[in-house]
Amino acid sequence: MKIAVVTVAYSSSACASSVIDPASANHHTIECHLFLHSRYPELTESCNRVAQDSAVVYYPYGCNRGVSRSWNEGMLASYARQADVVIIANDDIAFTAGDIAKLAERAAACRDRYIISCAGFHQRFNRRQPSVGYSCFAINPIAIEKLGCFDENIFPAYCEDQDYARRAGLAGLHEENCPDTMLTHAGSNSVLSDAALARQNAITHRRNLEYYRRKWGGDGGREKFNHPFNNPRLSYHIPARSRQAPYGPAYDRRDHEIVRM
Repeated sequence: MKIAVVTVAYSSSACASSVIDPASANHHTIECHLFLHSRYPELTESCNRVAQDSAVVYYPYGCNRGVSRSWNEGMLASYARQADVVIIANDDIAFTAGDIAKLAERAAACRDRYIISCAGFHQRFNRRQPSVGYSCFAINPIAIEKLGCFDENIFPAYCEDQDYARRAGLAGLHEENCPDTMLTHAGSNSVLSDAALARQNAITHRRNLEYYRRKWGGDGGREKFNHPFNNPRLSYHIPARSRQAPYGPAYDRRDHEIVRM
């Protein structure tokens, strides 16, 4: 199989490094799509170094353009480059030998499942978890067919996973789990590593929650709407061609200036 791993680097290149280190020894072909979302010199230097590997497709944006935006670009580009399986992982995920293959093989065997979650050790909580959720998951073609893209109105991070899961549930899609992976998840590494980013996150996360409530009529688990913004004319599916403004001027956000770093 050809496996693509999409990762967005804001505070660390650890995930990308853990992808390419075992790639040459793997019986599958592994390609890493690395998105740089930071201007920090040390991280830029680290990502530039990782990008020298032939297994890396590098997107050196150098700005915090939003997780959904780069996840969308990465998964669409990966499938366009004939990947059999696409895995999306946070930059604070570190794979152990065999993890990528196990997750990809489970995804290939469960094509009717829209995502495949996996198990791992949560470093900050100091315990193993049966699922690390959207911190690391495989996304199958059925997800793109039925749901399309992640909502880029949610930025730069937090609530994009909740929105995708909500749309999946309404569309009758289900996830699968890969229980035998041994990866490590540091946990909120980006926000916890930078006080200024933490202050910004307090604002951006609140705005994301406000948008989510407006879109679904309530917080996670308390949603009231079965269509985005309670409008039956709006679909669960976000097409790639309109992903930057999926719902129109009456609904799409115009406050991207709140992201400053």
